[in-house]
Amino acid sequence: MSGTVVAATERFVEEFMGRYDCSHDWHHVQRVVRQALALARAEARSKPVDVLVVQLAALLHDVDDAKYQQEGDTPFSSARFLAGAGLDEARAGAVARIIDAVSFRKELLAEEQDRLGTSSPADRAWRRDCVELACVQDADRLDAIGAFGVLRCAAFSGARGRPLHDPSDVAIADITYEQYVGERCGKGGTAVAHFHEKLLRLASMMKTEPGRQEAQRRRAFMCQFLDQLDGEYAFGAKTDQVATAGPQDQDGPGGSPGQTAQ
Repeated sequence: MSGTVVAATERFVEEFMGRYDCSHDWHHVQRVVRQALALARAEARSKPVDVLVVQLAALLHDVDDAKYQQEGDTPFSSARFLAGAGLDEARAGAVARIIDAVSFRKELLAEEQDRLGTSSPADRAWRRDCVELACVQDADRLDAIGAFGVLRCAAFSGARGRPLHDPSDVAIADITYEQYVGERCGKGGTAVAHFHEKLLRLASMMKTEPGRQEAQRRRAFMCQFLDQLDGEYAFGAKTDQVATAGPQDQDGPGGSPGQTAQ
């Protein structure tokens, strides 16, 4: 039965993801599934893990993503879909709950509710202890950082008409839920600002030990990428200064190139 449910879900998700751009396509889903299952196998050495719930939640995690919803769209119910495919009610509900909580946006909201005291103790305990959520969440975040993260950020920015780099744009430090869904979701900001506002933070938000270790490795790559980007932009600024100085000033008496005589 589980093989039938997985096969039906794979067929549905592969077709559905064709409506999104390549930052959130079927290949992204496949990578998340592979990583989620690897994390689930690692976690299962020390605690019980429902691997089927992990696999199905990873497959469905981006279906009906809020970033792509259009006015008038019919909401998708993963629980209803999975029940129709033959999954038992308890597991279908577990998958739906994980999908609802998996995103960075939803975690920002949950953290804000925790600070305000409006979240329930049961919900806080579930977010802290649900190993299946941890596996899917970490897997999705791993694909948002590192080399694939760089590619996906650029692809999403291009699809939304968001600038890749604007030196006048300042990243929002410790971005809040309201800022993220209001000013930054959609066309706000730049791809580079998104690195600082979200992507570089993800390593500190990982839930599993293998996820944390891999996230640090991928975060280091992104930092190297940003250093390279800053260096390339600085080169342009230096050339502008040399051009402004003029050829006569660049090699004045008693001075090295680029200096003027005192």
